Amino acid sequence: MAKIRIVTGEYASVPYYLNSVCMNVYCPEELCYLLALNPFMITQDLMNQDLVNWFERECKLPALAGELRLLFNRGSQLIDFVNTIMDYVGFCDEVELKLIDDTLKNNAGLTDYERKKQQADYLLKNRRYEAAIEEYEGLLGILPDVESKLKPLVYNNMGFAYSHLFMFEVASKYYKRGYDMTHLMDMAVQYLASLRMAFSEDKYLRYISEHPEYHDASLELERKVNRLIEDFEGSSESIMLNALDIYKDEGNVASYYEEIDRVISGMKEDYLKQVLD
Repeated sequence: MAKIRIVTGEYASVPYYLNSVCMNVYCPEELCYLLALNPFMITQDLMNQDLVNWFERECKLPALAGELRLLFNRGSQLIDFVNTIMDYVGFCDEVELKLIDDTLKNNAGLTDYERKKQQADYLLKNRRYEAAIEEYEGLLGILPDVESKLKPLVYNNMGFAYSHLFMFEVASKYYKRGYDMTHLMDMAVQYLASLRMAFSEDKYLRYISEHPEYHDASLELERKVNRLIEDFEGSSESIMLNALDIYKDEGNVASYYEEIDRVISGMKEDYLKQVLD
């Protein structure tokens, strides 16, 4: 069960847009939650007067705003700025604060391009695929040659994002770009998997026969597919689907829809648990 927190100050009528995660926040607790959950997303951009003014104007927290303005006047570091907010709100315990501190120190050694990739990776991890793709495209547009090691990783992640949007043929193009730069087996398998989903079986088999360089990767893909099929056949989902087929074939309409309702209710409960946790 999720914890209930009392909002510090007032719930804002105008949100603050947090660029690093492309989200609006309406109170200090929401901001602290995002920062604690993703400390690697905390960048120097967070330390700005707009946020301080938002705390004062929208959240009615002049004391916090005053403390943050003093930090600006003293030329304090980002870590001091973040810790002041966290301490005032009382959101994190000592362990969580140490994690944030350690992450900020480690991030100091990252390039701007690596931080931008982390931002896109965060969106990808949280299934915001369109936003992640937009961030990756922006990163590719500014990556210099000296950062070429990031390109295949970006291409691979763009392929992942497009595949989850069911745009498998587009995904295959990005997977292939990543593979062409690395020749890694995993990327070759992902490339073929996207083609397997985009093409008909005949077209896919014809492609494999015309490209012997993918022979080993195609065998590895089939091994993975067979393992997934075996795992699924022994799962509760497979048993449930078989039961539905039996009810349908026997004309047992009442049991058929009763089972569907049960499955949907279970899915709703799982969703609510994920949201609350």
